[in-house]
Amino acid sequence: MVFVLAAIAAPDKSAQNQSDPTKADTAVAGGATSLLPEEQSRFLAVTAEFSDRFGLATNELQQSVQRDERRAALVEALGSRRSVAGWLGSIRQLETNSDGNAILAVRLSPNTEIATWNNALSDIADGTLIKKGTPLYSRLLNMSVGDTVAVSGNFFPSDADGVKETSLTIRGSMNEPEFLFHFQDVSKQ
Repeated sequence: MVFVLAAIAAPDKSAQNQSDPTKADTAVAGGATSLLPEEQSRFLAVTAEFSDRFGLATNELQQSVQRDERRAALVEALGSRRSVAGWLGSIRQLETNSDGNAILAVRLSPNTEIATWNNALSDIADGTLIKKGTPLYSRLLNMSVGDTVAVSGNFFPSDADGVKETSLTIRGSMNEPEFLFHFQDVSKQ
């Protein structure tokens, strides 16, 4: 299946959503159009907007302020909850660590993804790796990189970004954020 989310990053989409708050951005999957959850559309609009704004910053002080403003916007986009359900994306990474536990990354838009940690050491405190033998692991057995999926789970709180982001640099965090995610459900679409 081909999964195109390029329309999400287009700046004029947020204006369209404001004119009709009940409609979310759409994603095209294999020729069929499906609506993104409203919360996901708001979240992705924030990451796209601040990626653009970050590129216009002329010094590191401005970049730092952009990150602070994005933190507030992400928290507002998610509301008081850090759990989400039915978000749509495509599998970018589906591998195992040395213990056989699943590493999963799902691309939500061309520049934004949610993912587990990719190793047991980093994951000690968060427990994001998908344990071998669990029902979720079993569902992932028949999935592949590129598959369109609906996901449910939880973000982790963070003082720096509102929700935990794992990039090593501020540039990576702002331009191609990788948000740490605890997957509770993944279903092929």
